Amino acid sequence: MKVSIIIPTYNERENLPILLEKIFRVFKENSIDGEVVVVDDASPDNTGKVADRLVKRYKNIRVLHRETKSGLSSAVLDGIEIAKGDIIGVMDADLSHPPEEIPRFLKAMKKADFAIGSRYKKGSRIEDWNLKRKIISRSAKLLAKPLTNISDPLSGFLFFRKNLIKGIKLDPKGFKIGLEILVKARPKKIVEIPHTFIGRKKGESKLKAVEYLNYLHHIISLYFLKIEQFLKFCVVGSLGTITNLLILYGLTEFANIWYIFSAVVAFVIAATQNFILNKIWTFKDRRNGKAFVAKQWTKFFTISILSLGINLIVLYTLVEFFGVWYIFAQILATLVALSVNFLGNKTWTFI
Repeated sequence: MKVSIIIPTYNERENLPILLEKIFRVFKENSIDGEVVVVDDASPDNTGKVADRLVKRYKNIRVLHRETKSGLSSAVLDGIEIAKGDIIGVMDADLSHPPEEIPRFLKAMKKADFAIGSRYKKGSRIEDWNLKRKIISRSAKLLAKPLTNISDPLSGFLFFRKNLIKGIKLDPKGFKIGLEILVKARPKKIVEIPHTFIGRKKGESKLKAVEYLNYLHHIISLYFLKIEQFLKFCVVGSLGTITNLLILYGLTEFANIWYIFSAVVAFVIAATQNFILNKIWTFKDRRNGKAFVAKQWTKFFTISILSLGINLIVLYTLVEFFGVWYIFAQILATLVALSVNFLGNKTWTFI
């Protein structure tokens, strides 16, 4: 596997030579076919010029100079555009991410789609952080908790397959590109790697007040993405209901087919319609192949049957045991079944 490590820089003149020396030593000692892409945002301290000089020392470095300070996430995306590797790595330039851990990430990537360094899993450690930084980190992590089960989704030390983000529209807002990839690309196999996070020794932190605001904006936009998906799922379900009723009525009334058989045919056709629309529109799943799509359809159909069963159980329970009016009971049962249907397909069918 060829590896491209993207390093965004802004005023990292002192740290960059040390980091690159360590990375290329790891490459050599572990026979890693790797390159480094430095993306510099017109650093006033001449980090870009330092990077240009380092190109003469190490053959597998490319430097991308950007005219303005445009942010870490957009720097990573610009770096990916010119990266030659099948595996993309992202590291901070401030020496907080130990290059010695790179072989562990690459070993994990033999079976995974996405590997991320964790500061919070057992075996990890954080050095040289004050109480304020710890509180901010924990708070930001808590805000992201409903979006992913990863212990440290805000880590900037990550590796992933380049084709994972193919066709995915990533918004280069803020500095947490890993969280966006986790939410939008939905990698199937994720490995978390505990490591020692080392606080900055040289230079100034880039975490200013504006970055906290950008993070809040980013989090809100990702939550809206989840809401948007659910609303689309509801629209698709409504269209499926209409299709189901039209086919049921048409086959029964005009083709004189027994209504039970008509209902089965209508259900299968409506479920297939829902599957196609949800795959293309709701979840924007671009993975294809006859065997793979057939497997997805089977999962979707299974969840549809399960949701129907849950609907009937809730309906019967509310009406027979609690005396709820059957129309109101059906509304409640539909909401329960709809939630199960959405979560099941999001976390199993289209993961």
